[in-house]
Amino acid sequence: MGMHDDHRQRVYERFLREGLAGFEEHNAMEFLLFLARARGDTNPLAHTLIDRFGSLSNVLDAPIEELEEVPGVGHSTAVVLKFIPQMCRYYLDNKRSHRRMPLDSVKAVSDFFMPKFFGRTEEAFYMAAVDDRRLLLRCVLISEGTANATSVRVAKIVSEALKCGATGVVLAHNHPRGLTLPSGDDMAVTQEVHQALRLVNIQLLDHLIFNSENEYVSFAQTSYLENIRWGIR
Repeated sequence: MGMHDDHRQRVYERFLREGLAGFEEHNAMEFLLFLARARGDTNPLAHTLIDRFGSLSNVLDAPIEELEEVPGVGHSTAVVLKFIPQMCRYYLDNKRSHRRMPLDSVKAVSDFFMPKFFGRTEEAFYMAAVDDRRLLLRCVLISEGTANATSVRVAKIVSEALKCGATGVVLAHNHPRGLTLPSGDDMAVTQEVHQALRLVNIQLLDHLIFNSENEYVSFAQTSYLENIRWGIR
């Protein structure tokens, strides 16, 4: 066993003993790089990445092309780094997906949707269909990245809601690099969804917008949803 192997073993033991909470940023980055590199000293590369992008979270959010430009980061290492936030999101989402949970309050809705936007650097748009008791029937990713035409999105939302016999729908999407305030397009899409659902006797219950800081705005908690129901933008 070499010098670097001894160091890795000490880091592994520290992690098992203390968890990540006491790790400094470069230590945590170094530990992640262990997953991509079976041998060698990853500490200098950990410092290089954090110096280049500013923080561990920025490293994980960086486009894979920019990661591969860093000397010492090959394609496989970049893939592992991009895998980490997606696995975290998958883990959080998976924990909730096996419970038929009631979406009967804004907090319940925000707790349900928040993991779906964890670590996302692109916009994603979801709909959750519920029954009369506000129990979740189905959650569907409607669009991802650059949104499709509004009419296509609205048609898919209505179709998915009808498939499971929903009586209510909740929408959620994220602004990865912006504020939680709805844009003009957000208001227009929400109004079109409301009108389309009303034609098939399904109620639009809320629309939440999240940002990268896990802050959100609820249309139901503000005047936005009421204005939409009255045809005011």
